Amino acid sequence: METYIEYTAVAFGVVYVLLASRSNVWCWLAGIISSALYIYINLTHQLFQDAILQTYYVLAGFYGWWLWSKKGNAEDAVTINSFSLQQNLKLIFFGALLVPILGFVFSKLGNSVSYFDSAVTVFSFIATYLTAKKVLENWIYWIAIDLLAAVMYLIKDLRATSCLYLFFSVLAIYGYFEWKKKSST
Repeated sequence: METYIEYTAVAFGVVYVLLASRSNVWCWLAGIISSALYIYINLTHQLFQDAILQTYYVLAGFYGWWLWSKKGNAEDAVTINSFSLQQNLKLIFFGALLVPILGFVFSKLGNSVSYFDSAVTVFSFIATYLTAKKVLENWIYWIAIDLLAAVMYLIKDLRATSCLYLFFSVLAIYGYFEWKKKSST
């Protein structure tokens, strides 16, 4: 049963990224379903920070869905924009400050691979916000996050999920170039 749940979560995760790379508002529904399933998966594998992250993804999914569909058309509701290097460095610095703090706290609570999980969680919060706001650089964050998450899930012997995150990193590269084309037109 657990494998079936993981494969279903993986499938909806792939649909989410494919639709997001095309700025399709329905990506958020697929993301909500995938994340809801991953809440259960992460709790059963003692990845507590990632379970919190998946809960955030569900909530952010509703926010993104609302934001992208405000005017009935995802492309009209929010346009693709870019953050400056200084804005991105501030986000990276903020995330880098939180990772060891949360890693330590959750290691004391029995979280498995606490510092990996912390890095994935903190920067995913940031990247999800950037995605909802259609900030081009969100895809660069996702490339790094997805590669790190692939390692974390491999350590936890969640092979399908690890492969999903490797695939996500490839899709993030695709998403970056798709959004870059749309932002320069």
